Amino acid sequence: MGALTRRQREFLAAFLRLYRRWRRPLHYAVVARALRIGRATAYEMLAMLERVGLVERRYESRAGPGRPRVVFRPTARAPQILTPVWDAGAWRGIRARVEAEVAALQARLEPGALLRWLLATPERAPVAEGMARMAAGLMLVFRLLEPPGPEGRPLPARQGLDLGALAGLSAALVALTRPPPQQIRALLEKIRWFQEQWERLDPLDRRRLSRFAIQILEGGTALE
Repeated sequence: MGALTRRQREFLAAFLRLYRRWRRPLHYAVVARALRIGRATAYEMLAMLERVGLVERRYESRAGPGRPRVVFRPTARAPQILTPVWDAGAWRGIRARVEAEVAALQARLEPGALLRWLLATPERAPVAEGMARMAAGLMLVFRLLEPPGPEGRPLPARQGLDLGALAGLSAALVALTRPPPQQIRALLEKIRWFQEQWERLDPLDRRRLSRFAIQILEGGTALE
């Protein structure tokens, strides 16, 4: 199965949320109405997801005369396509821990300490922790690059912040610290991992992580 496009992932994420809410297979007209898209578009997207094994169709008999009604439900593989970052219970603890570490870094922000902090993320840490640390790290790199003066560097846009595109900012640490080759390779690997996970995120979680990053940049605390 090839990688889904962003539009296809967003549709899959929205369909999964609808399915969890209704707790039963859904007719494409119901999906279209809920997502405010055309019926033909909803059917085509569901059929495409069916072809790649992420959705399956069933036929429900009608109470009266007429052909059976076609409905769709996700397969067991569907949730695996999206990275589940915001496990509510785990996220609260991760957020508090990352914010405490960021506060300590900000007390005396310098490139070498920030690089060591990013590289110190445990290999077996939850996805949410790795994503939160990298998102926070990107915002701290942004601060390091901020020129002196009252105006400084413009803040990233609050709406639609693309952290995947900003991940390359962390490479600025290489120029600022000139680390040994093994640390450069490790940092580039973390950047690639972050970008891959960002692309797999449920769009709702992508917005939450973006808000968390903005709040770190502004020196506040995350609200979700």
